[in-house]
Amino acid sequence: MSNTEQVKVSVVMPIYNADNYLRPAIDSVLDQTLRELELICVDDGSTDHSLDIIKEFQKRDARVRIITENNAGPSAARNKGLARSRGEYIVFFDADDFSEPTMLERLYELSERESLDIAVAGYNIFNNRKATFEENIPAEYAGIFEGGAVVSKNNHPDHILQCTTAYVWNKMFRHAFLTEKELTFDNDLRVFEDTYFIVTALSLADRVGKVDEVLIHHRVYPAQSKNKLFRKYYGQVPVLYAKIKEFLRGHGMLAPLSQAYLNLSASRCYKIYNVLWSDAKEEFWNMFHEEYAEALGWTQASPEDFDHEEVRDFAANVIMYPHKQFARREKQGRRVRIASVAPSIKNRSNLKKIKGFFSRLFRRRRDNDIL
Repeated sequence: MSNTEQVKVSVVMPIYNADNYLRPAIDSVLDQTLRELELICVDDGSTDHSLDIIKEFQKRDARVRIITENNAGPSAARNKGLARSRGEYIVFFDADDFSEPTMLERLYELSERESLDIAVAGYNIFNNRKATFEENIPAEYAGIFEGGAVVSKNNHPDHILQCTTAYVWNKMFRHAFLTEKELTFDNDLRVFEDTYFIVTALSLADRVGKVDEVLIHHRVYPAQSKNKLFRKYYGQVPVLYAKIKEFLRGHGMLAPLSQAYLNLSASRCYKIYNVLWSDAKEEFWNMFHEEYAEALGWTQASPEDFDHEEVRDFAANVIMYPHKQFARREKQGRRVRIASVAPSIKNRSNLKKIKGFFSRLFRRRRDNDIL
């Protein structure tokens, strides 16, 4: 495709030491039924044969473009690809996934027909070790797309942030929407950078649609580097949700999406806490107890603001107790089950007084004594 031809879709693919799976990933893009595309491969300082493979494809197909950089992480790589993209729509693929040949065409047609800012594709999991396809766990409020509905913050303010999984590789974005809203990936985030991008985009999009058909296959395998990064950078999780909150506030969306944000941040942190090992659990918990529960607004929530009791109870206990004290109380069956601490907290001294009051109140009560 020459430079003068229309580019309907730009596919941005960050690549770092992906030579084991890179060929099928690139093939699945170049074999798309939608031909008017460009594939922007951003080599993030690979030390294997990834760059050589990209160059081989570029010789055979002029739609392949190459950007090289020193290793700066997926956020910086995607941002560079986005800045250089020319398509009407943008897709961010991973270098080890592979898609159905009709994926881009299906999402493009839906986006054009419905004037979408974001189009979501169905996906499944490819277990690399077993070479089998497995169903994914759907997003909690994926049902709002039922019947081909087009949704947004306007008609689903309490659920829009959890209507789809926080992955970028199964979504298509209208380029003009990203440009107008100045949406980019946060370069400081080494994990969950896609969560930041997806949540901020959903908070501003006016029209979001979905193709339920499975169109992309997400590869998982034991040596997946993201797992290693997660173990190293799990402490960035509360920072992530603080950044999201600041973004929502800065764009006037914190108040209208307050319940959606509360449940998103609390439920995701609850799930992450439950998969951490013991030392990390304690560190993660205490980060929220000492600072982030207040910073994220959990301390100002009422019980009815939470969608799920277990998440409400997690937030309540994080607010009330450091982890060691919580663990002792849990053994004794004395877990707090009320998440209402105060309607407003103006300073740290007030928060400490409130914590002390509730600690004394619940000290001698059993679970079944607490209303």
